Amino acid sequence: MVKKKSNVITYKGWKIKEVGNGFNVFTKDEWSYGEGYRYPEWEAGNMQEAKDFIDSY
Repeated sequence: MVKKKSNVITYKGWKIKEVGNGFNVFTKDEWSYGEGYRYPEWEAGNMQEAKDFIDSY
């Protein structure tokens, strides 16, 4: 059995999920709604942009 590396990280309480060639940024509350019910607060082109958004929020 091969364990897949998670494509979600937590940064300052926010969740950053890698999707295709970009990253979706979710608040803690939005993340809790579950797959199919949550919407990203921000869509970033790279990890640094996602972190910069969270830092400026």
